[in-house]
Amino acid sequence: MVRFLLIAPRPHWDADFAGISGGAEDSVTRVAPVAIATVAAMAPAGLSITLHDEALAPVDFDAEADFIGITANVSQAKRAIEIAHEFRARGKPVIIGGPHITLDPKAFDGACDVAVTGEFEEIAESFYTDMLNGTLKPHYSGGRPDLSRSPVPAWELFDNDRALVGVVQTSRGCPFECSYCDVIQYLGRKQRHKTPDQVIAEVQRLYDLGYNRIALADDNFTVYRKRASELLDALIAWNGHEGRDHVIFATQVSIDVARDDEMLVRCAEAGVSNLFIGVESVNEESLKASKKRQNLNADMQAQLRKVSSHGLKIEAALMVGFDADDLSIFERQYRFGMGLPVGTFKISSLVAPMATPIYDEMLQAGRLDLTGEQAHFPGADMVTNIIPAQMTKQQLYTGTRWLISRLYSPAAFWTRFEALADILGPNPLLKRGTGRLHNPVSRARANAHFGRMLRAVSRGNPEIADVIRKANRLMRARPDIRDGLADILTTWMLSLYVHMEKGVYDAEWARMEAPPLDRVQSAA
Repeated sequence: MVRFLLIAPRPHWDADFAGISGGAEDSVTRVAPVAIATVAAMAPAGLSITLHDEALAPVDFDAEADFIGITANVSQAKRAIEIAHEFRARGKPVIIGGPHITLDPKAFDGACDVAVTGEFEEIAESFYTDMLNGTLKPHYSGGRPDLSRSPVPAWELFDNDRALVGVVQTSRGCPFECSYCDVIQYLGRKQRHKTPDQVIAEVQRLYDLGYNRIALADDNFTVYRKRASELLDALIAWNGHEGRDHVIFATQVSIDVARDDEMLVRCAEAGVSNLFIGVESVNEESLKASKKRQNLNADMQAQLRKVSSHGLKIEAALMVGFDADDLSIFERQYRFGMGLPVGTFKISSLVAPMATPIYDEMLQAGRLDLTGEQAHFPGADMVTNIIPAQMTKQQLYTGTRWLISRLYSPAAFWTRFEALADILGPNPLLKRGTGRLHNPVSRARANAHFGRMLRAVSRGNPEIADVIRKANRLMRARPDIRDGLADILTTWMLSLYVHMEKGVYDAEWARMEAPPLDRVQSAA
């Protein structure tokens, strides 16, 4: 029996994907690692597969395995190379695949024995045959397959009690052409979809394993309205029916979904109630330059209020550091964000990822920092690889950190939370009698640690404790939207915990009225 160890490295800088440490036995990962579970599902008989998520426990470099497989996006890439070196030093052959080696294969020169670029479905059979025969080639190149060939991930091999969110990948690719997006370089602009039956089969599998929160991994869930409607209808028929409790789904959409009331109603009915939307910037010149056309010529605050009125909760992306941004952008983004019906934000400095149009543009202009980690792992620790046009890199770093601290501060969150209570519509699942959230005993370990984490956030912080008390009073007064408000509060506390752990959130900075650009911290 050939033993194949598949590893998801712990990201070394991206807080959104980090695990939550609670000791060797109690750590949980925020999102279950769908990539390694999918690769494992394609393995034939004769292979013994082990999955390891480094967010849960350190890698055992003395593990009994014949081959080591590592998959990595940009935030995992540096750690992937470190892990590969350790195993190769012990004589273990290492295979590396995933988005980053596809976009920047030079970063992995000398780091692995086998490089797998592109998507895996079309090459899985030949790859595994060669592995079993001991004839692996140095390079395998996958294409962009029909996703009907993609199997249900092998979740039975993963410690599902230690993940907060399950994942179903519903499509790959996006037809938009945002200049800073590397997804379309890796997966293409022609979006390919799994069938509704495939998605429901994967959702049911995760439900059976105890997940009550499932991310529908899709770079633009609603861009093709007919396909989205068919999938939402399937989820409506599944969620909370035939004796099932209901599940909360999250996905990514573009802001133009606000123009389609029928689509918003369907999302709410299906339980697809947590939406990530790339708002990006209040600066229209920045949106134009990045080809974020869907956000132009619209009142984004009004559009997001409309989305929320349907009972849908929004996490918004904000980005700073475009060429049109001067030092006023941080305060402008803060004021803009405070006017949005949004509990939590993903805030970042503009980065030029490998193989993107903005990377080529900045390279030709001599405005890329290609020193140190930035040469192959751009974006580490909020430090851009772009030399900004109207500020220094250190000013951009400092302003970004200030913006995170300010928008996540208890006072700012409470202001938005209270305003949200006047906008947020009721959850339609409650109306049809399926209001119980799926919460089985089998996932008690993750749920218990989640509770400890939430208590740890408020312990010793009277401002956070005060927000929780006021929020509980508000939720008791508004039973029609209680669950939605509770979800927003919980998500804020989880994000705040991660930002605190990563050293990004600073209570002192959060009280400042303007970006402390005279208090620049090292961006090295």
